[in-house]
Amino acid sequence: MVSRSTLTVSVVVVVLLAGCSGLVGDSGGDGTPEPEGTPAPEDPSEFEYADGFGSDGITDGQQAVESYDAAVQSQGSYTGDYQYTIDTQDGETLVEGDYRVDFENEQALRTVAVETDSANGTSETYYGDGEQYNRSSYNGQYGDVASSNETFPASELTASEAVEPFLLNASQYDASVEQRDGETVVVYESSDIEGAGSFLGVDSAENVSTFDASFVVDSEGLIHTAEYEITYTVDGTERTVDMSFELSSLGETTVERPSWVDSS
Repeated sequence: MVSRSTLTVSVVVVVLLAGCSGLVGDSGGDGTPEPEGTPAPEDPSEFEYADGFGSDGITDGQQAVESYDAAVQSQGSYTGDYQYTIDTQDGETLVEGDYRVDFENEQALRTVAVETDSANGTSETYYGDGEQYNRSSYNGQYGDVASSNETFPASELTASEAVEPFLLNASQYDASVEQRDGETVVVYESSDIEGAGSFLGVDSAENVSTFDASFVVDSEGLIHTAEYEITYTVDGTERTVDMSFELSSLGETTVERPSWVDSS
């Protein structure tokens, strides 16, 4: 099922296009730090995976999404950021998504910004006090603020639209176990073009020439970082998409009521 937040991103992108962790290694036995990203000694088959994940890749895409959603909500709060850089025949398009979510206090601010060579726009949504507030802009001009009664939609505020392509479209990954930020995690990597057919902008894997994807997940199913680069052809024109995603400030994020909501 496509989430409401996924639709928000898609609408903003379509409108504009129509107009045109660091790594922390354990110390070695002699006290010398190991190189960053050095795999931990655990074998991938011995890692304790969340439902939907396994040593050979994604065992059940929908279950993996559900594990991720639950893991994000269990943090209490988080900050999430993702970015797409899309090279098209009309130039470069930049899409940036930003989440600040406090599940415990039922407050959230979600922003999506799109910028092309000829236009830019934003979509902002704030949740708080049992209300939802929305405003959008196009080329710097803001529309009216809309508000409505809304039960806090926790399941729609996990930034899952950024990670769903990794879980639902591709399944075969090479897995390795590493220590990052003092936590044992699995790093999934894939260059399998067969799994790239439904990533952003791609209609069929037959149109894909190169694809590289990787993401880092812990035993709860929380995806800490993810990235991919894909090159594909549309109407005889080659395009490239670079994507990156990161969760941070887990359990430490606070959300402030933005001043623009008071103009509703």
